[in-house]
Amino acid sequence: MPEAAPGCDEFDPNAKTLEQARTAILEACQRLEELETVALEQALGRTLAEPLAARIDVPPAAVSAMDGYALRATDAAKGARLALVGTSAAGHPWDGELQPGQCVRILTGAVIPDGAELVVMQEQVERDDATILLHNGDLATGHNIRGPGGDTAAGTPLYAAGTTLGAAEIGVLASQGIARVKVLRRPRVAFFSTGDELVPVDQPLGPGQIHDSNRHTLRALLAAYPVEVQDYGVIRDTEDAVREALTRAGATADVIITTGGVSVGDADHVTRVLQASGQVGFWKLAIKPGRPLAFGHFGQAHFFGLPGNPVAVMTTFALLVRPALQQLAGRAATAPQTLNARLLEDLHKTPGRKDFQRAVLETDERGWVVRAAGGQGSHQLRAMSEANAYVVLPRESAGARAGDWVEVLPFREIFPTP
Repeated sequence: MPEAAPGCDEFDPNAKTLEQARTAILEACQRLEELETVALEQALGRTLAEPLAARIDVPPAAVSAMDGYALRATDAAKGARLALVGTSAAGHPWDGELQPGQCVRILTGAVIPDGAELVVMQEQVERDDATILLHNGDLATGHNIRGPGGDTAAGTPLYAAGTTLGAAEIGVLASQGIARVKVLRRPRVAFFSTGDELVPVDQPLGPGQIHDSNRHTLRALLAAYPVEVQDYGVIRDTEDAVREALTRAGATADVIITTGGVSVGDADHVTRVLQASGQVGFWKLAIKPGRPLAFGHFGQAHFFGLPGNPVAVMTTFALLVRPALQQLAGRAATAPQTLNARLLEDLHKTPGRKDFQRAVLETDERGWVVRAAGGQGSHQLRAMSEANAYVVLPRESAGARAGDWVEVLPFREIFPTP
């Protein structure tokens, strides 16, 4: 049924709580088990399918930790003058063997010459063309030297299967010379809008028409996740067009997402096709924004029918679709972390649904504070761009007063930047 109008927030005992809906969705959306091998350049954000161990020592040889001079420990006496016999630079090691009374100019990351046992930093010596004079003495063997395997020793376990590969993990694998990795296949997500009133963003509006914003919002939200996107565009308001789109998506995608049109009106063809050919439940959720939701299966795909209002689209995606995509991709579908902040102004609601009110979270001299951001109607998308958090008001609450401590869900927890 359509989302309740403002003021229609009465308690509905049959409405699912957010926690009930999330549990049901995650029970259905188990991780994909198909694997693929990708180049390291395409591995960011992917889920590792097998454990990996270090193949080589990093660094592979003893190297200098700084610019200075490599010498023997027995020559490291204050006031000693040593003959300068060569230079060892990164990628260009000195290939001789250091003798007593000699030293080698060495740069950071360069291989320690044979016979050298420590590195004295360049600021602790005086140099002329052919010799150096040590100002410090009593330096221990190994001073300013990074031993082989000091970062990672060959054979050391690196990452377990199921690890999400971030920038640091990619760097470690590159240091090991690992060019390709086996990962879980990315979920394929098909999405489309329905409605004869929808017009592409690059075309002028006619009478009764609006630009198709929800589909662009969805594409932007999906960009933060390791998914393959299948954008079906705008589907016309006919039962045949909707059936063809759903059938095509259900044959190739793992997830189908639609916005709006899941109601009981004359033009709600999505509902009729789903009821005839899918296994989809129509839920009332005890949250605002985002009361109506459809979830189930069509073909081989999980189906999400999100509300039509744009703020409700973003909210239900963040709270319910996001954890499903994480789990399908092999990531842990962890609940987002909230914090407590002091409210700077009164917030109003009617008991009956858990409210997610758009807000601005910031700090003052006493810590976290939060205030409302723009209008709270589920059609008022601009306020989302002015906000950076939700204030979460409990289902039974009648609002909160300035000075109260309230639960806050920062956008960074649920709207990650790609």
